[in-house]
Amino acid sequence: MPDEALVLGLSNAARRGIDVTIILPRRLDSIMARYASESVYDALLEAGVKIHLFQNGMLHTKAILIDDTISFIGTVNMDMRSFYLNLEVTLAVYDKSFALRLHETIDHYLSRSTQLDSESWANRSRVKKFKENVLRLATPIL
Repeated sequence: MPDEALVLGLSNAARRGIDVTIILPRRLDSIMARYASESVYDALLEAGVKIHLFQNGMLHTKAILIDDTISFIGTVNMDMRSFYLNLEVTLAVYDKSFALRLHETIDHYLSRSTQLDSESWANRSRVKKFKENVLRLATPIL
C-alpha cells in the first residue's frame, strides 16, 4: 500500500523512460490490504509501470535491483507502517555478481507471473473499484 509520494516517484521514473517493474503476489493474505494496494494500479499503469502478479503463492521477497549493479534486499514493505513505524532493515549491496544472482531470482519470479494488462484492469467491475477507493482511505491504519 504505497503512499502518494512513492506512487509519484515510481510513476515519474517510468515516465522518464526508466524500466520500472513491480512483482506482487496475485493473492494477499489480507483482503483489505489487497484492495487498498490495488487502488494505485491505475496511476502506475498509466505512467508505464509494469505490474506483474506472481501466480505461485505468497511472494514475500522485498528486493530492488538497479542497473544490474545495485541491489537492495530487506524486510521493508511498500507501506507507511514499514517505512515509519516498524523496525525494518534493508541491505544495500553494490556488487555486480550479487546483482546478477538477484536478477536471476527476479527472472524466476517473472517466469511465474503474469503481467497486468492496463486495458483489462480498466474494465474491472464498478464494485471492485468502489472497494479499492473505500479501502484506500484506510491505508494509514492497515
